[in-house]
Amino acid sequence: MTTILLVEDDKKGIFSIYEINTRVWLRELSHKYQKEIRLGDITQEEITNIKKLGFDAVWLMGVWRSSERGREIALNHKELRCEFLNVLPDLKPEDIACSPYSIAGYEPDASLGGLRGLIAFKKALSLYGMKLILDFVPNHVALDHPWVDKKPEYFINGTTQELQNNPGSFFRAGDRAVIAHGKDPYFPAWTDVAQLNYFNPGTRQAMLQELLKVASLCDGVRCDMAMLILKRIQKQTWGDKVFAGNKFSEPKTEFWQDAIAEVKKINPDFFFIAEVYWGMEFELASLGFDYVYDKSFYDALKETHVDGIRANLSDTSRLSNKRLRFIENHDENRAAKEFGDEKAKAAALIMALAPGAHLFHQGQLEGFKIKLPVQLIRRPEEIINRNINSFYKNLLSNIRIIMQDNSRW
Repeated sequence: MTTILLVEDDKKGIFSIYEINTRVWLRELSHKYQKEIRLGDITQEEITNIKKLGFDAVWLMGVWRSSERGREIALNHKELRCEFLNVLPDLKPEDIACSPYSIAGYEPDASLGGLRGLIAFKKALSLYGMKLILDFVPNHVALDHPWVDKKPEYFINGTTQELQNNPGSFFRAGDRAVIAHGKDPYFPAWTDVAQLNYFNPGTRQAMLQELLKVASLCDGVRCDMAMLILKRIQKQTWGDKVFAGNKFSEPKTEFWQDAIAEVKKINPDFFFIAEVYWGMEFELASLGFDYVYDKSFYDALKETHVDGIRANLSDTSRLSNKRLRFIENHDENRAAKEFGDEKAKAAALIMALAPGAHLFHQGQLEGFKIKLPVQLIRRPEEIINRNINSFYKNLLSNIRIIMQDNSRW
């Protein structure tokens, strides 16, 4: 699974990013070359093909150490299994992995080539003038992350009674602490992850060190559900639990203020992308994010809300160049299915002519209609829609030409 981002701002100009579902990509390349392909084995031809499309960066999604507990949960989750079978009727156990956002450690997974493979891939990209972007997941870690057993105080803790009353929201770490599963305030908990508590100074410092480690391996990060660790959101979600019985007090600053500043002290050109919802784009941008998801644009297009589209495109604030617009991604339905062919093309054209960041999800360009669950590492076969594919090739080619002439924006 891949995604294209076209980013324009005052400093960088055009900045195109190609997002790759690493596990799916390497599996398909292994099939293509009839041998195991890891990150260190990516051929010059594959790198050249990416560069020829005009991309400035590659976003590898799902490179971090996989969670065995997370995979067990995915294998045995009844609702997920129904979803998997709808996508892959010939589903096999080896098609299922943990969620890429259930991270057991910020070390490149050995099955993908490990640290050596990631470094080799980054070097190969740099030889073609391309940058590397990786994921950072601030809200939670996998159930088998070392901190769960060694540092339970880093997490939102619960009681035995809460575990008994609500086993879907809490779990016991070994024979000791009761820890909350990760969640946002509007949906049930994610049972494959443990919720971090950012009111604990130890958690903040530990996650800063993890972020610095990630930043040493890439040129930018896409921060998953970045708004969930804001102080007011943690209090909204967890109430007094954030204070751990008055053990912790409210931090004076947001984590992102401190963390982004620390990373940019080392590398001023390092960039941060926030996955953010609930109309909180301005807030995240003010904390230092370079680009922020623009869900309101997607919703306005989907609902054909003309006034909403006009208001979004008429934005002349500094946020306009920080908006990351999309008409599909791995959390939303495929554009060809949600909009239909012709409306999807119109929506893509409106998006491409807007300032800021543009996200094109791989398979969107081919007119694919099947949404792939993030736990699957094999895609179903789909026939390329030549009409849509030709449209996108023409669109991307012409947008790049237009964007090169800043006077036309």
